[in-house]
Amino acid sequence: MFKGFYVLFLILVLISASNASAIESGITEYPLTIVDNMNNTITIESKPERILSTMPSNTEILFAVGVGEYVVGGTIHDEYPPEAVEIPKVGGYTNLDFEAIVNLEPDVVFASEANGEDAINMLKDLGFTVIIIEPNTIDDIMNNIELIGEVTGNKETALSVTEDMRAQMDAITSKTEDIPAEDRPRVLYLIWHDPMYSAGLNSYPDDLITMSGGNNIQKAEGWPVINLENVIASNPQIIICSGMGGGSYVIMESIKNNDALAQTDAIKNNKVYPIDQPGIIEIPGPRIVEGLKELHGYIEPEIEVNEEQTEEEESVIKANEEQLEDESPLNNVPGDSESGIQANAEQTEQEAPVNSTPGFSVMVASCMLVAGYLRAKRS
Repeated sequence: MFKGFYVLFLILVLISASNASAIESGITEYPLTIVDNMNNTITIESKPERILSTMPSNTEILFAVGVGEYVVGGTIHDEYPPEAVEIPKVGGYTNLDFEAIVNLEPDVVFASEANGEDAINMLKDLGFTVIIIEPNTIDDIMNNIELIGEVTGNKETALSVTEDMRAQMDAITSKTEDIPAEDRPRVLYLIWHDPMYSAGLNSYPDDLITMSGGNNIQKAEGWPVINLENVIASNPQIIICSGMGGGSYVIMESIKNNDALAQTDAIKNNKVYPIDQPGIIEIPGPRIVEGLKELHGYIEPEIEVNEEQTEEEESVIKANEEQLEDESPLNNVPGDSESGIQANAEQTEQEAPVNSTPGFSVMVASCMLVAGYLRAKRS
């Protein structure tokens, strides 16, 4: 009896040790329940072996966390990494081919709000496990990489990816986080020119601008159409043009020929920059760190100019203050200010003419009349 109890106890200890080891090593245990970016609670019964991606960003992340071989389908927009080009296509992210998706029989689908509500509902109605990945900020991107790593059983690899990303980001933010607001170059980030769409607050380009040491002049949320009057009033020193499929250069040419924007410092000083590979910023995946480096390369020189201008202004103000202090009458008297005031008072008293006393001339005239009277009387 005791022997059987001992064996059972030993088995339980080994199971507990195995579970603890799995947790420490980052191994995913199934069934796994997660919450996606749209607050949907989803349970994954077993490790996915057939994965479908309906967005290029999700595809990049899947390959980055080491499960590219399990991706059975993607969109026609998937271009990175190069291996993604070869996977079977299920249409564009805005016009999915549901028949092709059904034929691929995915265990899990990583989708996005950009696919459209109808498309997402259709995927769910077809019985697929759908996980919505919809990042807004850099933190969201990092969290999604770790989430996808966990869902696919590659949590440890995903953590190494985000750790490396954070290290590269810290190398830049350690130099920019303490830059005063007045020294941060004013930046306008455009993603199209007609109409002019820009990156605003609560967007990952906005985070990248701040991390790079700049100040995003677009204070509206999301990806709004710009207000030209507000842009001119904000006077951007740098304009970033970023559009997929060569759109960066189209945007740049349009901006440079815009009469209203011609009066901004960015146009005057030729500080309009096209992003040659917009995917490093527009696609919210691991390559976002490359986008940070490129933006910092454009913004850093302007930071130095602003700092020099601030130092020059402070120097001028200090020189003016010293000049005013030197020219003060009180500073012409040796000693401290109190003794100077006393000395000036004494000097004024000594130099003041006697006849400056009120009524003095009347008194002198009276004395002269009295003296003349007495002289006449004696004679």
